[in-house]
Amino acid sequence: MQPVVQTKGPKWGEPRVALDEKDRQILRDLQEDGRISNAELARRIGLSAPSTLQRIRKLEESGLIDGFHCQLNREEMGYGLLVIALVSLSLHQDQAISRFREAVTSIEQVQECLHISGEHDFLLKIVVPDMNAYRDFIDQHLSQVQGIGKIHSCFVLGVDKETRNLPV
Repeated sequence: MQPVVQTKGPKWGEPRVALDEKDRQILRDLQEDGRISNAELARRIGLSAPSTLQRIRKLEESGLIDGFHCQLNREEMGYGLLVIALVSLSLHQDQAISRFREAVTSIEQVQECLHISGEHDFLLKIVVPDMNAYRDFIDQHLSQVQGIGKIHSCFVLGVDKETRNLPV
């Protein structure tokens, strides 16, 4: 089975390649457990192990599977404070935006950098050990980035859902 690339843009929630139900099950199962053995995955979907592996490779080649990752426990790793920082730039020129992106993507405490619309320009997801570390982060990293007009920090009190899984 080879995924077929669609010529028109996908509908909402539809991938750019044609998938059958076996492909969808592979994607669902791999999102839930990236360490599942090929033999167990094949058993679950009712195919042979070589056919399952061939499908996985084609899904990787098509770009639907972006990689396999190990998710660490943030708090167990010593990052007890999760901060959402809304950043407004003082200038909205291409050079200022590029400079900001380059600067924050190189800071390891920044887990996500999203360019957003609305009152603010960027949303940053930041992990630090505690409030003192966040103060130091602001002083030593974020405030050093040229072009920042305003930083609005939101401290996460609890996480009710956190997933990178997409609906398949």
